[in-house]
Amino acid sequence: MGFVSGAVDSIILLFSAVLLLAVPLIDAQSCFPAWFFHPALLDLRRWYIDEFGDYLLKEKPHFLIGLTWIEIVFIWPLSIANVYGILARRPWVATTSLMVGVSIATSMAAVMAELLGSDKSPDKLLQMYCPFVAFSVLAILKGLFPGPLPKVTKASHAPSARKKRA
Repeated sequence: MGFVSGAVDSIILLFSAVLLLAVPLIDAQSCFPAWFFHPALLDLRRWYIDEFGDYLLKEKPHFLIGLTWIEIVFIWPLSIANVYGILARRPWVATTSLMVGVSIATSMAAVMAELLGSDKSPDKLLQMYCPFVAFSVLAILKGLFPGPLPKVTKASHAPSARKKRA
């Protein structure tokens, strides 16, 4: 069970690190003006749109702008917490993973419904989004079944001095 838990933690760490970088540098370009970003980041986003045929980022539909704000305000800080929590082996990382997983699963339901329901999405674009669906499921499972907690030393649970009651 330790191997599976470690593999899940590694996957969550990888995707959280991707979100840690992609949300403020790439996704936020949907919400903020272009002058706010370095030209190299604008070129990277343009390349991604052209390479994968991501018509959602190109057209910026209103639902996607709303989902991007959720990424910026909610998912990005939790991704920072996940990276720290997994690396520092904090017990609360199960909770942050559950929160991120449910939020991304909800967002991906809307995005995947659009991609699968329209005739615009190339297979390459679907292959780009599908791993995030799998990540959300793993993050939810991590939150529901956190695994063993780190061992606590005896010194941290030393009995405190109590007053005698008369």
